[in-house]
Amino acid sequence: MRLVFGPDDLEAYAAVRDRLRLHIVAWARRRGMHAEPSLVAAALDHKHGVDGRLGHWTRAHVADALAIWFPRTVALLEDDREAVPLALHALIGFLADQDWLDPRSDAPGELHSQITDSTPALHDALDDERNHDLGTFWAVQMLRHGVPTADPAAVARFLTKVHTGELQVDRAALAEITRRQRTEEPDVAAEPPELSAELPPVLLPGAARMLAAADSSIALARLRAFTRWVRAGRAVTREGRLLLGDAKAVADALDLDHFSRDRARTSDELPEITLLLAWARQARLVRVVHGRLLQVRSSAPLLSRPIELWKRAFEAIGGIGEHFGGSNVFGAPSLFGMSLGDAFPILLRLLYAAGGDPIPVELFHRVVRDTVNRRMGCVVDDLAGDAEHRLWRRDVTALLDALELLGAVHLEESLDGDNHEQLTALAGRDDPDPTLVSLTPIGLWGVRELLTEQGVHVPEIGELVDEEIEYVCVRVSRLRREVAEAELTAWVQARRPRAAAQEILRYLQRAEDVGHRELAVFALSRAGTPAREVARYRRDRPSGVPAHWTPSPGTPTRLECDARTRPA
Repeated sequence: MRLVFGPDDLEAYAAVRDRLRLHIVAWARRRGMHAEPSLVAAALDHKHGVDGRLGHWTRAHVADALAIWFPRTVALLEDDREAVPLALHALIGFLADQDWLDPRSDAPGELHSQITDSTPALHDALDDERNHDLGTFWAVQMLRHGVPTADPAAVARFLTKVHTGELQVDRAALAEITRRQRTEEPDVAAEPPELSAELPPVLLPGAARMLAAADSSIALARLRAFTRWVRAGRAVTREGRLLLGDAKAVADALDLDHFSRDRARTSDELPEITLLLAWARQARLVRVVHGRLLQVRSSAPLLSRPIELWKRAFEAIGGIGEHFGGSNVFGAPSLFGMSLGDAFPILLRLLYAAGGDPIPVELFHRVVRDTVNRRMGCVVDDLAGDAEHRLWRRDVTALLDALELLGAVHLEESLDGDNHEQLTALAGRDDPDPTLVSLTPIGLWGVRELLTEQGVHVPEIGELVDEEIEYVCVRVSRLRREVAEAELTAWVQARRPRAAAQEILRYLQRAEDVGHRELAVFALSRAGTPAREVARYRRDRPSGVPAHWTPSPGTPTRLECDARTRPA
């Protein structure tokens, strides 16, 4: 039986809630207790909404459920009140009896005591209708007047009578609930879910691997060579551009701009040199002083420190300016009313959230569109013409090429025709960009450094060592396999091998999800368990619901259980 769920595991939670509710009701019945199925389900819904951990209960959780959550979200009449603490007693009793309360829970006796202590607070909260939310307020009114909520016509007649004054409700309480709900409404300009999602832990490269990556960076070699070419100084125009002769000379020395070198009439017509100059200036390797391009003396030592130079060059990409694609994408409004410089952090966050796995460039385009639409409060993408679309995409392509030259990303194309429909849906056009982009190991390190300097919490391997094993398995199941294994290894190493093995074995007795079981078995192998024992658990695969969990005859159906609980 699974007891830990992520925010997106709604279907899996719904199935487990139904099963768990039936077992709790049956368990209570065998002990002469009556547990109202709908209220047991409501208590599980509360815990799922709090943290998704159905087996983790503290006194604070119990107090919050009784004093706040039930009065606010569950429609209860006077006769229903005593059933709420009984449902919680049954839930805690069942979890304790099955040894399913996780190690961080309070003792069962303390939880039962808290239920008793918080019952008066439940009654006090129910006596004041201002503690309801809007849906619960109206549900209570309809229950009082015997209105069948599943009948739209009956509901409409009821609301009409309230509006005309034929039926009385507490209008002062209704006004307070409405005011509170308005203040609690989410901001429509909030970030798209891809940007607000929690970042995953990642495996960072070691010093030797980072040094090798920096040494093999094409962009870094060019920046180093260009900076040394500047030496004591080179004359520049009033706009800070290289003279044509110098631009051609450095292009020849670095073997750049093959197709434009001979026919260029100004240095601006040498795009690779123009980009290199802008990049070196933004990285503070060179600067213009009194009409001459000079090396920055304080940056000279960086030329022999590859990792520090790589980090400086990576940070500079976000501010290079107008030299991507030859258009002023940073200084002027772009396709979506957002400059490429503003969109660059969005790209980095999406790539880091993927943990090194490739994402389609079309996802970046879509998230930028969604971000601008949310900020403007309307759809603005339709205002852009085809030319603006092409300019934006050209500039993004140039940015990605620069990141690839630096060695921060890896570019590839989706050759699977089955993905075309998904890309088309993301792009909203029939000719989506098939490019996939992923961060390299040193790229992951670079983005992590940027996020940390910005004050963003970036999880590290080992942050879950104090959690119970099921929570760790569920959390890491969404991560790359090598990251998941590193997290589980850290979890085992943080406790005595015997204690780790015992907790894992207790979890395996009820674990049904194949992926979660495989992760738990891996952790068992790291706890010093003999290989033969590990192999036995690896072979054991749950075939379905255990026989002793089959619902007994006469058990209430889900519709009957949900009849008194307002859907979430």
